[in-house]
Amino acid sequence: MTWSTWLAWVLVSASVPVFCTIAASAIGKPVTRSAGYPKLIVLGLFLLVAFSLIAPPLMQGFVLKRVLPRLSVTAWFFCILLSAVLWFVLAFGEGVTLIQAGARIQRQLQLVAESRMRAGTFDIFSLPWTSFLQWVFMSSAVTSLIPSLALGMASRRRGATMIFLIAAIVAALVSAVVELLYGLSYDRHLFKDWAAPLNGLSWIDRVHVLIGRAGIGAVWGATTAIAMVLVTRLRDDTSTPSAWTFAIHRRRRLACVLCAPLLFALLAPFAGYLAGPRGLVAGAPELRRTVSPTPSKDSSQGEAVLTYSHDVALSIAPTSAVRMAPDGQSAIVRTADNALVQVDIATGRSLRQLAGPLDPYDRYAIAWSPDGRYLALRSGGAASPIPNTNYRHRDSRVRLYALPDLSLAGEFAGSEQTCFESDASESLMFSADSGSLWLICSQYLAPKPDDPIAIRIEVPAMRMRDVRRYGAGNESGLAHGLKRIGDAVWACQSPYSRKPFRIYDLTHGRQVVTVSMPLELIGNLTSQTAGSCQLDENSIRHEFCGIPPRVPAGAAPASSICRTLTFDTRTGSLIGSVDAGDRRAPFRSPGRPNSVMSDRGLSVEAFWQENSKAGEIVVRDSATGRERQRIVAVAQRPLQMSSDGRWLMTVTIYGNALRLYRVNL
Repeated sequence: MTWSTWLAWVLVSASVPVFCTIAASAIGKPVTRSAGYPKLIVLGLFLLVAFSLIAPPLMQGFVLKRVLPRLSVTAWFFCILLSAVLWFVLAFGEGVTLIQAGARIQRQLQLVAESRMRAGTFDIFSLPWTSFLQWVFMSSAVTSLIPSLALGMASRRRGATMIFLIAAIVAALVSAVVELLYGLSYDRHLFKDWAAPLNGLSWIDRVHVLIGRAGIGAVWGATTAIAMVLVTRLRDDTSTPSAWTFAIHRRRRLACVLCAPLLFALLAPFAGYLAGPRGLVAGAPELRRTVSPTPSKDSSQGEAVLTYSHDVALSIAPTSAVRMAPDGQSAIVRTADNALVQVDIATGRSLRQLAGPLDPYDRYAIAWSPDGRYLALRSGGAASPIPNTNYRHRDSRVRLYALPDLSLAGEFAGSEQTCFESDASESLMFSADSGSLWLICSQYLAPKPDDPIAIRIEVPAMRMRDVRRYGAGNESGLAHGLKRIGDAVWACQSPYSRKPFRIYDLTHGRQVVTVSMPLELIGNLTSQTAGSCQLDENSIRHEFCGIPPRVPAGAAPASSICRTLTFDTRTGSLIGSVDAGDRRAPFRSPGRPNSVMSDRGLSVEAFWQENSKAGEIVVRDSATGRERQRIVAVAQRPLQMSSDGRWLMTVTIYGNALRLYRVNL
């Protein structure tokens, strides 16, 4: 076997998944009746599918014939055709077939790997590989048996069939692991169904996906080529050069062939970054961050306002909405395994688990009762279809736990059309007397007058008592937060299509105020609804970001701003307008903090960059803006300060670990 033959085999193997992806995309390409020349388009797609399916086995046959002259290209083509038919039988047979069961196992492994990757606890050796690798072993053994028999008969060597079969199985195992790692670090489209992976993507994204899959094919080809090298080198007569003689006679060069699969696995991501949507310039910061050192300890200048104490001894999920208890002694966090755990603030150790593990993408909300007797957990319940769509939304499920041991005291499961789960930042709140719970109800589209804006649940009986509906104010948009004002709970609505928005008193069933939008100030600015309701008894604050009015729409990002408008709560009249630099990436101007938290007269600003694991925490006086402390540490952002003002909790940006600082006021 010569170098040119070896390289040709690797290139052909790399092209196999590319051709398969193109064929699958052509099959899944929708052709509408209104399209010009639909029959001609269908014919072109059919020819593309036929070529993409026929070309790879023929190219493989011609390359293999250079190594095994007795191999018939036609016989090889029909062997691959029989294997493809066998694969389709295993994939689309009745019941749970081998391929279908394997797809489930693969998806479960992917979810575990994604969860640990987000939590910063990813370890390739600790993943549950057993079931996944067993499935890859069985499926590759079944589909590779016929081609291995053809190669063994053409080689006319004892044991050659077994060598080729083992090589195919090992190559399938190696490429399956590489595919998983590519999906986690390279491109998540590799995890999508291969039925139509390129349809709907931009051309840059399509090239990015194809390069990744070509890399997987190259790894498979370089691994199986080792078997060809082994078979040809076992030939008794190696003194006479021939087409069977492999050109590598030295151990170093043979070692290169053995290490080739790893080399191709590492080179494909770099080629993908060059041709992908991020490119080398945009991808370089991530590479620099990967190799940058992590600060081993904090370095502080100025007053000792914050003093690092310890980390929470848990790996948390990146979507963890940490909520500290009103007494400042404990907090509820979501772990990397999607379990809700109560942790002790003073030690960082877990105390108890609140409920069973949530679904990986399950939304949830936590609320503590003002009297300190209960904790409420809101999560997704039963799923209901959304009319005239292919989507489903979930009803609200609320569980009530009694403190201090967090024993289950009651549960409410919303029925269909009662109250769907919400992604509002404050979607669950106790009344001032702790006698009831208010839930924001989400809608799939703009709300209608009869849609519920919120419901009230009696505590601790957990029975629904009241339903507040949008009514005539439905044009104001969805409710995006709750706020406790005095003895009442208010709901805030978001501005919708420049319509007036309103504040609603849920407790007393009355409209507090309707605010008309000053169109001359907001223009095409985008309303920012993230975060809790920014209101009190005197003022309502709402933020809009984007290119301000009277500035060309195509202006540079530096022209983008965030404009905060302040309205009077009683009258809804505008009482203030403040402009600042756009805090959103990529518009954030240099020198502006990435995250800011204010509490107890302190403003805690967090700074970090994409190309480094290090960051800064700057503590300022909220009233004067005077800098009191500057801390150089791992990149992190402030989450919450305990109610007693003794602790500040932060979360690391790259790794999702919780850190606790003592507050010295």
